[in-house]
Amino acid sequence: MNRLLAILLGCVVTNSLLLSASTLGPVSAFLNMFMAIPLAYVGMRYGVGSALVGVTLTAAIQYAVAGYYSSGLYLIQFSVATFGLPWLLKVGISWLRSVLICTLCTAVLAGGFAAGYAARQEMTVTEMVNQYIDKEVASARSIYDQAELPKDQLDNLYLLLDSTADFFRQAFWGLATTAFMLLSLMTVGLLKVAPHRTYAVPGCMFHHLKLSEYLVWVLIAAGFSLLIKQPVVQLLALNCLTVILPLYFLQGIAIITFFFRKKAFSTLSRVFGYLLILVVNPLPLLVTAMGVFDMWFDFRKPRVKTT
Repeated sequence: MNRLLAILLGCVVTNSLLLSASTLGPVSAFLNMFMAIPLAYVGMRYGVGSALVGVTLTAAIQYAVAGYYSSGLYLIQFSVATFGLPWLLKVGISWLRSVLICTLCTAVLAGGFAAGYAARQEMTVTEMVNQYIDKEVASARSIYDQAELPKDQLDNLYLLLDSTADFFRQAFWGLATTAFMLLSLMTVGLLKVAPHRTYAVPGCMFHHLKLSEYLVWVLIAAGFSLLIKQPVVQLLALNCLTVILPLYFLQGIAIITFFFRKKAFSTLSRVFGYLLILVVNPLPLLVTAMGVFDMWFDFRKPRVKTT
C-alpha cells in the first residue's frame, strides 16, 4: 500500500510540475530541474520498478491530457534521470559517474528524437533549432515592443537579444547537454538530503569532488581549437567548452564548500556566500578558474606548518 501510494503521489507531483512549467514560459527552466526528483525518490525507496511504473503512468496522463508531443517530450527529457539514475545508484555506481551516464543517455535520446522529427518535417536539425530560436526571439521582441521603453534602451536590449540568440544557435547542443546534467545533479543533490532515507548514495562527499586530471587537457584543447579558422572545429570546441566549464565551476563550488566546512561557517553564511558566487561578477569566472587550477595547486591539500 505504501509503495502504491508513493507512486501515485509521485505522479501527482510530477504532473503538477509539468502543468506549471507549461504555463510559466521561461520560468519553466527552473521547474524542470525538479521534474525527476518525485519519482526518483520513489525509485530509491521502493525500487527502480516503482519509478518505471510512475514514469509510464505520468507519460500516459500527459498523453491523455496534452497529446503525444507532450508525453514524448517528458519521456525524452526526464525519464532517464527519473528511473535510470536510481538504478545506477542502487547498483553502486558513484553519483558523479551516474550523473554523467544519465546526461550522455539523455543527450543521445534527445539528439535521435530531434533528427527523426527534423527528417519528418523535411529539414535539418540545424534548421529546426534555428527556427525554434527565431520564434523565441520574435516573442521576446514583441514583449519588449509592448514595454514602451526609451529607444536607446530598446536598442541595447535588441542588441543583447540578438547576440544571445547567436550564441544559442552555435552552442545549442552544449547548452542542452548542460541542462540535462543540471537536472541529474539536482536530482542527486535532493536525493542526498531527502527525509526518511532508507538508502545510501554512493560516491564521495560533495566537498571532496575532484574531476579526472585528463579532463583539463580536453578543456585546453577545446580552448585552443577556438583559434582554428574552421567553422566546424570552432563549433565543436564551443559546445565542448559549454559542457566542460560548468563541471569545473562545480568543482570550484566543492572547493568553496570544503573551506566553508573547515571554518565552520553557519548555514546562513554559506547560503549568502553561494548567492554571491552566482550573481556577482566576476566570481563565477574565478570559481571556475579555481576548479581548473585545482589540478596543479590542490587547494584542499593539508598545508604543513613550518616554524
